[in-house]
Amino acid sequence: MVFQFDLKNGQDVRMIEKLDCKIHGILAAPPCTEFAVAGARWWKQKEEEQPQLLRDNLAIVDACLRSVVVYEPKWWVLENPVSRLQKWIGKKRYSFQPHDFAGWLPEGEQYDEQYTKETWLWGDFNEPEENSLPPVQGSKMWAKYGGKSEKTKEMRSITPKGFALAFFNANP
Repeated sequence: MVFQFDLKNGQDVRMIEKLDCKIHGILAAPPCTEFAVAGARWWKQKEEEQPQLLRDNLAIVDACLRSVVVYEPKWWVLENPVSRLQKWIGKKRYSFQPHDFAGWLPEGEQYDEQYTKETWLWGDFNEPEENSLPPVQGSKMWAKYGGKSEKTKEMRSITPKGFALAFFNANP
């Protein structure tokens, strides 16, 4: 059984009551807007004008980490792009680019993930085996989905399929 909690679907991980079951693994992907270095030039202004944004996002991170303590899963991982999140939870454990795992996909799907977008991981997990292909699309997320639209946020937040497959295989 898989439980998914997502703010965009109306579930707030900060308010989830303890589930009465054994949890095998936890994948946490808190919002990155207040942490990603891509938004660094706005941090100071946003913190002065809307300090609750950073506090709210840190509370989400805290709730994700609380779930690790409460459920004691076999493995857990928290992901965010290159970010200042390390300021609050310490150094990342692992980082990857989508193209690092594109080789795990069927031939017709590989090109879709031959791009760069560094992602950082914290947690207790087995590192996935890479099967890298050249990043022929470069920084596709920036080039194709620049801006602040909801579509941009949605596309940038999708976990690359090749990485997901490799991570699943490394963490049964």
